[in-house]
Amino acid sequence: MNFKKATLSQKIFLSMIGLISVSLVIVALINIQQIKQDTTEYNIDRLARKDRAVAKSIEASVDYNKDLSEAFSQLLKEVGYIHKLKINIYDLDGNFILSSDDSLFVEKSITAPLPNSIIEQCFNSQEKKIKYEKAGYFGTYRILYVPENTTILNSGEPIITNTPFCVLDVIYDKSTKTEILIKTNTQIKKFIKIYVFLLLFASLFAYILLKQVTAPLRSISKHLSYTNMKSIKPLIWPVQDEIGQLISSYNKLIQELDIRTQQLIKSEKEGAWKKMAKQIAHEVKNPLTPMRLSVQYLKKSFDDGKGAGLYSDEWEDKLKEFSKTMIQQIDTLNRIANAFSDFASLNTQNLESISILETVKDVIHIFKNNNVQLVAEINSTNSMNVYVDKTHLTRVLNNLIQNSLQSERSGVPIKVVVDVKIKNQNCVILVKDNGSGIPKNIRDKIFEPNFTTKNSGTGLGLAMVKRIIDDFGGSITYVTDLDGTVFEVSIPLEKKH
Repeated sequence: MNFKKATLSQKIFLSMIGLISVSLVIVALINIQQIKQDTTEYNIDRLARKDRAVAKSIEASVDYNKDLSEAFSQLLKEVGYIHKLKINIYDLDGNFILSSDDSLFVEKSITAPLPNSIIEQCFNSQEKKIKYEKAGYFGTYRILYVPENTTILNSGEPIITNTPFCVLDVIYDKSTKTEILIKTNTQIKKFIKIYVFLLLFASLFAYILLKQVTAPLRSISKHLSYTNMKSIKPLIWPVQDEIGQLISSYNKLIQELDIRTQQLIKSEKEGAWKKMAKQIAHEVKNPLTPMRLSVQYLKKSFDDGKGAGLYSDEWEDKLKEFSKTMIQQIDTLNRIANAFSDFASLNTQNLESISILETVKDVIHIFKNNNVQLVAEINSTNSMNVYVDKTHLTRVLNNLIQNSLQSERSGVPIKVVVDVKIKNQNCVILVKDNGSGIPKNIRDKIFEPNFTTKNSGTGLGLAMVKRIIDDFGGSITYVTDLDGTVFEVSIPLEKKH
């Protein structure tokens, strides 16, 4: 398997198995080495205890009045058999004398004389012995002494007691060595079986754990496979763990994406409307001026002809009616063209610090001669300044008040109240009326550029208001019912430096 091309689950699983395997192998090697070391130390200590026992047995039982070979002959075999050891005897010059191994074949390495260096090391050591190891086998060279208060005759001459008389070589025999090796290997095999079982168990546990860990990822992948740009739904995860944090970030991202998408759609619509509005304004305004001049010229020509007695009173009435109608329609078209032109030029702003109170008073003053009851309630004595385009703000107020005046119910005099106040570092303007309210079926559409309920409307009024307030960094909302409507405009106050 190519690790680079493996799936995430496979990579995690292989990494976990690799890590577990390496860890177990390292621990197993350390334990095996420790077993061997402990076995070696134990056998060395065991041999040391046995070589002391052998030495004491020989020193206590040997017949010192006989020749060494004769004295050790039977005793050496008995002691070696009891302690399961192989025992060799050398004289003080290092020459081989006797072995407890009565086989016909004796290794040359045993019958060969001992080097003087070994005998010297034995004499120089504190315990009068040295340990050695050959091909994994352990042994001890020890100097044997004549026990105290023992008289030895050699050729009729007494030998001084407590003197060295031979070199004792004590090693494990083959059966003992084989037994130790078998026990060691058996113990190692047990450890290997345990570690193999642990490896299999750890692999199974890693597989189950991997399934649990990757289950959320598979769920997310399945969910995303059904997701498209038209239908992006948030994910639900019950636990706020690492996966939960990932899903929370994803949900925030798609929420932001949805907002951006809506803004983009709105911007594209407004851009298209601006382009169209600019074109319409241009196309409509071009013929309006010549039309107005033509009507005015026609009326002047008629007046001149009437003075000369060319036209009757009936023709005069018809011409006046025609001129009046034409002028009214031309003015209507001109207003529509201006509305489209204003909508197309919203991006151009002349920002300045203005007083909300003074601006509201100026706008209310425009409507003072209307046959309606208009009340301005300004619930603040503080100077409330905002940094906006005054012309655009005036246009917003004019549009909202005009819409309120046009919502009059039959038989109920219209009343419009403009309320200005400060709320959370924002200037809030409330335009309230007691009109007929906004029907439910159109409430979601009133801020769209192409929507209007008036026969002569352009559908740009509230759309333009919404765009202006958004450009100010503010917001506009409304509450409506059968007893009237309240529009709330919120604009950030000017920050004092």
